[in-house]
Amino acid sequence: MMKLIQVGVGGYGNSWLSTVMESQRAQHVALVDLNLEHLKQAREITGLPDSVCFTNLEQALMNGIEADALLCIVPPAYHESVIRIGVSAGMHILSEKPIAHTIQSAHQILQSFNKTDRIFMIAQKARFHPWVRRFRQIVNSGQLGQISHVTHYFRAPYYSWGEFRHQMQDPLYIEMSIHHFDLLRALLGCDPVQVWSTSWNTPYSTFAGDITGVAHFVMDNGWPITYHADAIASGDMTDWYGEIRAVGEDGTLTMIYPELYIAKKGANHTDRQAPQEFIMKVSNPQEGQLVALYEFLDAIKENRTPESSGQDNLKSLAMVFGAIDASRDQEFKQIDDYLF
Repeated sequence: MMKLIQVGVGGYGNSWLSTVMESQRAQHVALVDLNLEHLKQAREITGLPDSVCFTNLEQALMNGIEADALLCIVPPAYHESVIRIGVSAGMHILSEKPIAHTIQSAHQILQSFNKTDRIFMIAQKARFHPWVRRFRQIVNSGQLGQISHVTHYFRAPYYSWGEFRHQMQDPLYIEMSIHHFDLLRALLGCDPVQVWSTSWNTPYSTFAGDITGVAHFVMDNGWPITYHADAIASGDMTDWYGEIRAVGEDGTLTMIYPELYIAKKGANHTDRQAPQEFIMKVSNPQEGQLVALYEFLDAIKENRTPESSGQDNLKSLAMVFGAIDASRDQEFKQIDDYLF
């Protein structure tokens, strides 16, 4: 049984409490959170005593808590300080996305693992679903003919989305789009080489920073991807995944939750509904969290690099900061410039 310290148990950290318990392969040996009410609620969920609940990680270690791994579920600005302490204590690290709140901090975190054999993984839950594997297989099989382009459309009503996100300069790209950008890499089996973007804050926004944006990526196989997201939308909403289409000469592979299907040729101005070939049901996004935890535990057991390792996930983070900079400068950015 893998022994875990979880840092951050309120908000989204609350869902990780039950995920660890459900896994039956890991157990909490300590909980850390600045908020005493969050710690109280976490104790009630886990049944852990007050003696292993702390308001900072150093305090837990000074009190003799021994753990194999650390689960980092704190706002991105605090990732580097928490992860560095965990690495110094010899723990494997599973962290929520993004790696960090800046690309420089992300590189500092990765460098802290250079002289260790510890596993560092980012919990990008979306990429671990069966439908994602099936999408990648179809889009690369030639079944759709030549691929023209890919579109990803997302709309959500995040009027209240955690106080720290409302204070961020770029909450859309850093907190939401990191999920989608990593998902696109997993869906297509290729990586971005350049990006252009524009983002803005709506006049009725409750956020300090940009919460709506459009990003256009060119992938290393030449495929263009257009991403449009509005996280403070009114009207009809998409699912958390968004709506994703890979457009080919013989059909469009389409994911609109809860279905993955191919919309084939045959639609016209009279009958606008294309013939559909059902592929499979799309699983609930939250189900990927447990699979991500299993991947982390398996990587430790098998002494191998996990899918969504910190180093690999840097490519997804480069998409985020490339898009942010492209929006500010209104020019294409090269993704390699963020992988230094």
